[in-house]
Amino acid sequence: MTRLFSAQELYNVRNEIPISALIETVLNMPTRMTEGVFRFLCPVCREFNTAVNSKTNLARCFYCEKNFNTIDLVMIVKQMNFVKAVRFLDAHGKRSQSHSISKKAQDSSQSPRHIADIIKSIMPAKPGAGHLESIESISTRVLCIEQKLEQMIHKLEIISKAIT
Repeated sequence: MTRLFSAQELYNVRNEIPISALIETVLNMPTRMTEGVFRFLCPVCREFNTAVNSKTNLARCFYCEKNFNTIDLVMIVKQMNFVKAVRFLDAHGKRSQSHSISKKAQDSSQSPRHIADIIKSIMPAKPGAGHLESIESISTRVLCIEQKLEQMIHKLEIISKAIT
C-alpha cells in the first residue's frame, strides 16, 4: 500500500504549526485567558476547561479528557477526514511561511499604533441609528469584545516574554 504522506510531512503539520495559533487564528475557535492560561472552547464537549502545551504542541480538554494535535482539531472543527485535514494544514503552513516573511518586512516599516486605534479595530459593528439592540445582540457583542481583548492580552504576553 502506498503512503499518501511521508513521516516528515506528518511531523511538520503536527509540530511546525503552533497549536495555539491554529486554534485562535486559523480555526477561529472561541478562546480566552483565564489566570494567565490560554483556554479554548473544546470542540467535543463545548467546555473551556482546556489548555495547550506549546512544548509538545498538543491541546487537552480536562473536562472530557480528550487530547488533540493539529490534525485532530482540523478534522473535528472543519469536519474533514484525515487526508483532507493534512492537506489543509500543509497548505496553511506554506501560506503562513510566505505570509510571515512578507509580514516581517511590513512590520519593520510600521510605526507603533495608538491603543485607541487598536481597540476600534476589534470592536464589532453596532446597529445603525434608530435601531434598538436586543439583549442577545448586546451580549454577543460584549462576548466578542471580551474574547478579542483576551486574545490581545495573550499576544501581548507572548511579545513581553519574547523581549525580556
